[in-house]
Amino acid sequence: MSDLKANYRKIFKANLTKIARKNNALWLDYKIQNSLKTELERLFSTHKGKRPINLLLYYPLPIEFDSRKLLHIYKRKKGVQIFLPFMQGISFKIVKYRLPIQRGAFGVYESYDSSFKLFKLDYAIVPVIGMDKTFKRIGFGKGMYDRFFSTLKTKPQTIFICRALNLTHQKITQPYDLQADSFISPFATLKLKDIYNVNMGCYKFHYLRSCRWRG
Repeated sequence: MSDLKANYRKIFKANLTKIARKNNALWLDYKIQNSLKTELERLFSTHKGKRPINLLLYYPLPIEFDSRKLLHIYKRKKGVQIFLPFMQGISFKIVKYRLPIQRGAFGVYESYDSSFKLFKLDYAIVPVIGMDKTFKRIGFGKGMYDRFFSTLKTKPQTIFICRALNLTHQKITQPYDLQADSFISPFATLKLKDIYNVNMGCYKFHYLRSCRWRG
């Protein structure tokens, strides 16, 4: 399983590079941003209670969707608190997003450390390089998101973000790998609840009409 996952990781990385060459990164990110904003506003509209909405975002690496504009938008949105990963050894904790940003481990930019204790994380936007048939994450192979999410008592609504429609119809992940509720790319938006048939006990991918492979 690990060798298969490693092979797909190489394929997915190569496809991301290929798509970036053939498409304008600004266009890719514009499409993702519009879909993500629509989905977040829908989710926010269902939020109940007086406490702020707690949203995990990330500061992007070059290969990832550029989330900086969304960080700026939601940092200024009333009733929303933004958090970023803060690297700690083989995992991370989350800290409130605030400037200035510093470069930390693995070249990841992060806000400064904080002793703030989070009550509950409501939504999480997680960068991926791909996803398997069980809606589980293919990342860079360090397992940091998996370790962090395993510490949470309540799993937040989780959205995977990727500039490519990197999917495999095989199951190549392990039980502890992070699973998404939604997957957003410039070419399609997929939702776990829409494609899992409980009676049949299997997954089926139904691509949107707008879905097109760019390769």
